[in-house]
Amino acid sequence: MDAILGFTGRPDRPRLDAMAAVLAHRGALIDRLELPQVSLLWRGESRVAPLGQAAGLGRCGDVVVAVAGSMIGPTSADAVAESWAREGERAVAGWRGSFVVAVWDGRLHLVRDAVGVRTAYHSNFEGRRHFAVEPKGLLAVPGHPRRLRPAGVAQYLSFSYTPGEGTLLEDVQELLPGHVHRVEGDALRRRRFYDYDAEGPEETQEGFGRIFRDAVAERLPVDGPVGVFLSGGVDSSVVTAELCRQAPGRVQSFAIHFGAELPNELEFARAVAERCGTEHHEVEVTPADFLPRLRQAMWHLDEPIGDPITVPNGELARFASHRVPMIFNGEGGDPILGGPKNLGMLLHHWYGVPREPRWRERRYLASYRRAWEELPHLLTPEFRELIDEERDLEGLLSPWFAAERPRSLLDKLMAINLRFKGAHLILPKVDRMTAASGLPTAAPLFDDRLVAASFRLPARLKVHGGEEKIVLKNLYRDALPSSVIDRPKSGMRVPVSHWFQGPLRDVAREVLGRRALRQARIWDPERVQKLLAYNTTQAPGRHGLRLWMLLTFELWRRIVVEGEGV
Repeated sequence: MDAILGFTGRPDRPRLDAMAAVLAHRGALIDRLELPQVSLLWRGESRVAPLGQAAGLGRCGDVVVAVAGSMIGPTSADAVAESWAREGERAVAGWRGSFVVAVWDGRLHLVRDAVGVRTAYHSNFEGRRHFAVEPKGLLAVPGHPRRLRPAGVAQYLSFSYTPGEGTLLEDVQELLPGHVHRVEGDALRRRRFYDYDAEGPEETQEGFGRIFRDAVAERLPVDGPVGVFLSGGVDSSVVTAELCRQAPGRVQSFAIHFGAELPNELEFARAVAERCGTEHHEVEVTPADFLPRLRQAMWHLDEPIGDPITVPNGELARFASHRVPMIFNGEGGDPILGGPKNLGMLLHHWYGVPREPRWRERRYLASYRRAWEELPHLLTPEFRELIDEERDLEGLLSPWFAAERPRSLLDKLMAINLRFKGAHLILPKVDRMTAASGLPTAAPLFDDRLVAASFRLPARLKVHGGEEKIVLKNLYRDALPSSVIDRPKSGMRVPVSHWFQGPLRDVAREVLGRRALRQARIWDPERVQKLLAYNTTQAPGRHGLRLWMLLTFELWRRIVVEGEGV
């Protein structure tokens, strides 16, 4: 893993050192460059990234760059600088992979890869534009504001993450994927360089398969063992099957479960591992394993992510990091191939009545089944007044549904899921939790060419007759057990309700106690106590999920906003 960070303005070594120190978990090696108008720093474990791109600092004439991540195209950081010196912003069209790049050519430009596999954050403070791959790099600047953004809280409760450029902090923004961000004084100009939904010839099943195979090959190390997170679902199973075709005898698979007495998908992961011939590991994760590191996990995440699998996956990455030098995952199948959560939206589109104003936006918010419907009950009246749902929630979605491209509702939903859930939930979650253990990761289903191809696939190869991901199932039907290919999507079920009525009960009651919540002035203490007691009938069910979202948010808020120790 590696990191880049820096700021505009005159050199300030203490400021640069403070930002770099808080990202020490990204690696011990450091390159720095301090010019009269900009300071850039790279730190990591190795200057050679997994795909062969030499990360670090590069220079060509008056152009200097800082590169974090893996790039397919230029062969060194100097080559990245050379391409920019030759072509300017047009050079990014030839950059592929998972990366964040900072360019100085008399102005600062920040570039995030096409799909958002790597990410970075920025802020304007004391007349300088600061940037870093994690928000904590910005907050390490002495005096940097730590103000909660009310709209971000509403978005977190509705989605379990904060989509778009906004974060939970008023003064910190996230780079948009597939964009060049040019700093001009206090302003930031954005230019989109990746057109994932560009019109073109219809993609075939065979063509999609070729692109996927190439995506795996480009990310595969030349030799040595390679790991894969294997849940037993279609996406991770397909990645496992292709890895074993290309690297037979080198693949180790890692499956997670929460105890033999609780529901799990181990039988499906085992069946895939046996068919593909991996060295298979099953890792049990319980609250006793992660509770001692829960606050540390929130620190690594930088923003709370309300998906309960996040922290257990961090434990799985920790286990795998002692056995393999890098890990593949199956993330991406849902955003680029329809996914089961879109079925309800499609059915309502075809058959639902009545059609109230902004019905698509409201149905989309409801489809997450988080705490959107709980907003009037969970938040204090004073905090609710700071939130405009039409602007802060529905307003995020309206431009996507109204856009001319893509045309079909399925493709519009894919675009939203890719830009929101993919770039601001799935990929940052994976990056943070694997970076905490120094484990590089690869997500071939998020390859930029594959994403673009998915929008050119006919709908019948994505979702048909209530079944999703048809193209992957067709391509790998002979390589995987039929029990995996033909079973319905179930997802990783984390037993949070069971935990909150047992091993997590005491910590939840301590963190979410009435006195603490009154001091926070965000949550209605009485409503939270009803959730803790599982005795409310409003917005029934999913109490465990909502409690997990509240618990992790409060831990994050106290560490990041209030400045409590980890």
